[in-house]
Amino acid sequence: MRAFFQAILCFLGMFWAVSANAQDFRLNEIMVSNDLAHYDDFFEFDDWVEIFNAGGLGDLAGHHISDDPNNLTKYTFPSSDPGSTFMTPGAHALVWCDKDSVQGVMHANFKLSAENEGVWLTAPDGQTVLDSIVYPPQQTDISYGRSCDGCEDWVHFNVPTPEAENVQEVLPTPSLYINEVLLENTAVLVDESFELEPWLEVFNPNPFQVNLAGYTLETEGAGENQSYTLPTNSPVETTVAAEGFLLLWMDGEPEEGGHHVGLVPEPSNQTFKLIGPDGVVADAYPVSVSFANVSWGRQVDGASTSDWFDIPTPRVTNSLVVVQPDPVVINECQSSNLTGLQDGLGEFDDWVEIHNPTNNPVDVAGYFLTDRLNDPMKWQFPLDEGSATVIEPQGYLVLWADEDGAQGWNHMNFKLNGQGEALVLRSPDGFTIADSVHFGTSAPDNSYARLPNGSGPFAWTEEPTPGTCNDCSDGFSEETLDNACLYQGSNPLMPGQAFTVSEPATMHGMGGNVVLGLEAGRHCLPQLPAGLYFLRSNSGKVTKLVVRR
Repeated sequence: MRAFFQAILCFLGMFWAVSANAQDFRLNEIMVSNDLAHYDDFFEFDDWVEIFNAGGLGDLAGHHISDDPNNLTKYTFPSSDPGSTFMTPGAHALVWCDKDSVQGVMHANFKLSAENEGVWLTAPDGQTVLDSIVYPPQQTDISYGRSCDGCEDWVHFNVPTPEAENVQEVLPTPSLYINEVLLENTAVLVDESFELEPWLEVFNPNPFQVNLAGYTLETEGAGENQSYTLPTNSPVETTVAAEGFLLLWMDGEPEEGGHHVGLVPEPSNQTFKLIGPDGVVADAYPVSVSFANVSWGRQVDGASTSDWFDIPTPRVTNSLVVVQPDPVVINECQSSNLTGLQDGLGEFDDWVEIHNPTNNPVDVAGYFLTDRLNDPMKWQFPLDEGSATVIEPQGYLVLWADEDGAQGWNHMNFKLNGQGEALVLRSPDGFTIADSVHFGTSAPDNSYARLPNGSGPFAWTEEPTPGTCNDCSDGFSEETLDNACLYQGSNPLMPGQAFTVSEPATMHGMGGNVVLGLEAGRHCLPQLPAGLYFLRSNSGKVTKLVVRR
């Protein structure tokens, strides 16, 4: 009996020793673009953050997590479900960043961005930051986490490890093809630094993406053999999409990005090899050289026969059928929207405006828009939205860059970088460029717009004009504006509020579409999405009206 009590006391002593150690919560792994990697209890593929407890027994209740350093208490873990928030030593807890807290205490009220952003874990006092991570741009379905649980270094995981120990898994090398090579590039395509460099295209025939991080590119048969291993710290630049293409710049300038390799091949016949991290040769491809700006590639993607291409096809199929775009333009964009135009849910998101400067309607269904030069088909205008993708003559279409496609077809799968980047609009072939723009760092609430409207060079402006002419008075001629005589009421106006028009008028949306017909007199504003509208009388008077929600 005495031995029994001694054992009990020993157990309680061990329990107390563990409990006495302070809890040590650490951000351990994040997934900020989750398509197929891991789903929650509701079978939804949402963003997530993994917290690791490197200390003693602890409870997340009362702690805070946020994606905004200026609002550290954005989400507070409730105390209503200790079974979810209580953590034993060495345990992992998954926080779903899905902006859907009704699904449980471990579902935060914000989403994460795949672009540069951060996560902050804060103590119950709302001020003491326990841990934080500011992460680089992230690739879909590849997580970013500590090299081992609680370790200092952060690395990327091709196989994410939610709610499990952080351990790297080397994937077997799949079937890949060196699909096209251009060794003398003097006029075909420039890289992000506007330099004409030799390039090599990799084709992935598989139904899953492949990250080439850790793969080695070798040259043989032209002077001294060369070799370069692709870095592991930038999967957004080294991942080949499922059944997609990746361009590697062979410029000897790896400091320019993960898809720039540290070798420069001789412009002569040679063999290129692509070797996986497991030592397996994915492809060995003999290249024949012709004239400058003529590429050597497989006749059909992945085929055994090759030929010269007078019109090279970088980043797209070698069987390309060129589709010439209509003369639509990127007319304006805003990458730092703090107090300007709101979307239908009242959110101040980035936006891009497309303009049709012609006298005929243009349907942009099937066109592509991207903010990454190495991912030309990042977002596609849907093919099944009917007239919604038709831009009327001299009309405009505003697209929201908010990574939130659930809010509507015109909400794209990327955000704009306030520090500057490129935008490229392509025709439905995914290759032919309709228009492009490179913009730099934006001041808050400024936009980058064509001046003159639709045709001029871009310039920064403190007065954005989404959905309207850039250098007109709110899209209409100055002579027609007459605020005092046409409209009486609050401005901004909210649904349900009353206003008066002095004569018959129509209310137009940003694209020029009529949303209301109004007789002279008093009216009550119906439920309309927040945004910018125009009242236009039958006599030609025009008033700008802002609707808030």
